[in-house]
Amino acid sequence: MPAAPSFRVAALPMLFALMANAAAQAFTLVVLPPLGRSLGFTDIQTGALLGLSALVLLVAAPIGGTLSESFGRKPVLLVALAAASAGPALSALVIGARLNGAITAMAALGLLFGIRFLQSAFAAGLLPAAQAFMADSTKAEQRAEGMGLLGAAYGIGAVAGAACAFAIGGTAPVAAFAALSATVTAGFLAVWTMLREPAPNRMNAMEKTPLSLTRLLPNLTVTFLAITVYGIVQHVTALRLQDGFGLDVANSISRAGVTLMGAALSMALVQTFALRWLRWPATRLMLAGAGVALVVMTVAATAQSWPLLAAAIILFGAALGLLLPGNLASLSLAAGVQAQGRAAGINAVAQGLGMAAGPIAGATLHGLAVTAPFLASCLLLAMVLAAPLLASPRRRQPA
Repeated sequence: MPAAPSFRVAALPMLFALMANAAAQAFTLVVLPPLGRSLGFTDIQTGALLGLSALVLLVAAPIGGTLSESFGRKPVLLVALAAASAGPALSALVIGARLNGAITAMAALGLLFGIRFLQSAFAAGLLPAAQAFMADSTKAEQRAEGMGLLGAAYGIGAVAGAACAFAIGGTAPVAAFAALSATVTAGFLAVWTMLREPAPNRMNAMEKTPLSLTRLLPNLTVTFLAITVYGIVQHVTALRLQDGFGLDVANSISRAGVTLMGAALSMALVQTFALRWLRWPATRLMLAGAGVALVVMTVAATAQSWPLLAAAIILFGAALGLLLPGNLASLSLAAGVQAQGRAAGINAVAQGLGMAAGPIAGATLHGLAVTAPFLASCLLLAMVLAAPLLASPRRRQPA
C-alpha cells in the first residue's frame, strides 16, 4: 500500500487556489480606488464598495466555518472558490460596460455592490475551511508549519496581485479582472479534482463538541491586535514618508509600495521556509514573533530616514511570519478536533475587525503626529507579547 502523501503535498491544490484568490483580492484593493473615479464613483462610494466585504465577512465567516464541520471542508472550499471566481468575472463585465458608456455610473455602482455582497457572502468560508483542513491534516507538532503555509499562500498571492495591478491594472483593468477570474477558476478545478477530504473531518454533525470562547480569547486578542498593527502600518507608511521625510506624493507612494511589498515577501518567506526549519512550538513562535515585532516597531517609530524605516517594516513582516502561524496553531490546539471550523470562523471575525480598525486608527493617530501610529503600535505589540503566556497550549491542555 503506497504511503499517504505529506500534508504539504496534499494541500498543494488548496494552496494554489488560495494564492489565486489572494491575487484577485489584492488587485481589486489596489486598482479599484483610482478606477472608481474613471467609472464616475466618488471616493466615498468606492471606499464603501471595498468595505462591504469586511462587514459581510463578520457575519458569514463563522457560518462558513460551521458548515465545514457539517458538510466537510472540501464542499465549503468549492462553493467559496466558485464565488471568488465569479466575482471578478462579473465585475469585468460591469466595468467594461461602464467604460464603454453602455450603463450609467449609478447602475454600475449598484451592480458592483450586488456582486461584491454575494461574492463576500459565499466566499467567506474559504479561510475558515482552509484553516480547518490544515488542522485536520497536521499533527500537533506540524500545526504551526501548516498554518504558515496558508499565510504564505495568501502573501505570495497578494504580491502577485499588486504586481499585476502595477503592470496592467491602469491600462487594461477588464482584461486583468478576467485573467484573475480564470486563475481562480483553475484553483477551483484543482481543488475539485485533486484535493481529498481529510479523515478527521468525516464525522456526524451531531457529534460536535461545545466551543469555549474563554479558551480562545487570548488567541483572538492576538489576531485582532496583530492585524490592527499591520493595518496601521499599511495605511500610514506613505503618509509618514510624505509628511515626516518631505517626499512628494509620487515618491512616497512608490517607496511605500516597495517597502510594503518587501514586508509581504519577508512574511511569506518565513512562513514557507523558516517555520519548517525551526519546528518551534506555537508559544515560542508567538513570543519570538511578538518580541521581534516590538523591537523593530520601536526602531520604525524613531527612524529618521527612509532606508531605516523600510528595513524596520520589512523585518516587522518577518516577525508576523512567526507570530501569526504560531497563534493559529495555538488556537487550533485549544479548539479541539471537532471545533476547527467554528474556531477558524470566529478567528476570521477578529481578523476582519482588525482590518477595519487598523486604517481608522492609523489615520486618526497620524493626524496627531507622524510617529504616533508607530508608538501606538508599540503599545499594542507589548500587549501581544503578553498574550502567548495566557494562550500556551500546555497550560490549557489542548486536544
